[in-house]
Amino acid sequence: MRRLWMVFLFLVIPLLWNAPPAVAQFTEAGAQKLRVAVDAPDFTVKELGGGKISLKELRGKIILLNFFATQCPNCRRESPSFAKLHEEFKNTDLILLKVVAKEKEKDVIKYKKEFNISSPILIDDNASITNAYGVSSSPQTFFINREGKIVGRILKEMDWTSKNAKNLIDYLLKEKK
Repeated sequence: MRRLWMVFLFLVIPLLWNAPPAVAQFTEAGAQKLRVAVDAPDFTVKELGGGKISLKELRGKIILLNFFATQCPNCRRESPSFAKLHEEFKNTDLILLKVVAKEKEKDVIKYKKEFNISSPILIDDNASITNAYGVSSSPQTFFINREGKIVGRILKEMDWTSKNAKNLIDYLLKEKK
């Protein structure tokens, strides 16, 4: 057992110590950084309450694209912290978008009110966005950089008010404009 700890101390810790800052920021927040950023699938979709949002028109901003379902227990636990994050960063270059697929609008309105969500909720009626991003469970969040590339993702519930989550967002916001 002692030998195992020695291996850990001498091999694994130096690897983490020398990790690039971006990888460290994502890892500390519980997110996965993609080794190679990929183009985010573009979309133009209806926003709850009217209007349309196009991902292409948001270039130059940092996007958190959060897929959820109104009856998903993990999504329901995550939503309050996501709403708080939106309030804290609303006057920055961070855009938080929530995406819901194949749900009744009245259920989404009720969800929005229940969790006091002020960020845009995108209505993915035919699940085309959900499918384009390969989402098979909720919640899932994609980090999209200013160039419109997916640089990371979270495949589970997240506490968006945690210090590590905020540090990651601060790091992304400081990247070149």
